[in-house]
Amino acid sequence: MACTRCCLFYTLLFHAFLAQAGSIQASTVERDGDFYALAITAQIDAPLEIVYQSITDFDNLAAINPNIEKSRLVGRPNADTQRVHSVIKVCILMFCKRVVQVQDVTRPSEHVIEAVIVPAKSDFRSGFARWQLTPQGESTLLSFSHRFEPDFWVPPVIGPWIIKRKLISEVAETAMYIEVRVDEQDR
Repeated sequence: MACTRCCLFYTLLFHAFLAQAGSIQASTVERDGDFYALAITAQIDAPLEIVYQSITDFDNLAAINPNIEKSRLVGRPNADTQRVHSVIKVCILMFCKRVVQVQDVTRPSEHVIEAVIVPAKSDFRSGFARWQLTPQGESTLLSFSHRFEPDFWVPPVIGPWIIKRKLISEVAETAMYIEVRVDEQDR
């Protein structure tokens, strides 16, 4: 019983801390057969350049998202594309899986990043992600969307509602890590 209270205390403390990190303005998750589509808009309390630098530092993505066990730039298929390999530990409820994701990343315009999953090298049959950053004073508005088809079994109990909660938690945690970087640079 004491362990349960302790876990509850730390969970509440963690969520209170996350509430101070940026703010989630909107989020959706939908499932269509084997495909998932998710979108989230969040305000990050950090200047746009720091947010952009943080999410495009492909060799150090674990520094802003502890679920990413490793990431690295593995090549340039062409002059405008960077290939990024990452290993992500995904846990939802009691189900955990290490997922390999290889993406071809482009920057079609200033502060827009797009990534296409390379199925032959990933645990996904397909996928497309897009990040758009917009300055808002000293903060940054992050609009993220991702449509993907996993190439692994997703337990039926894990529906869009649980994935949405996990997504919100991940974005809030990433925002917190980026904001901590800003605080460290200001010292």
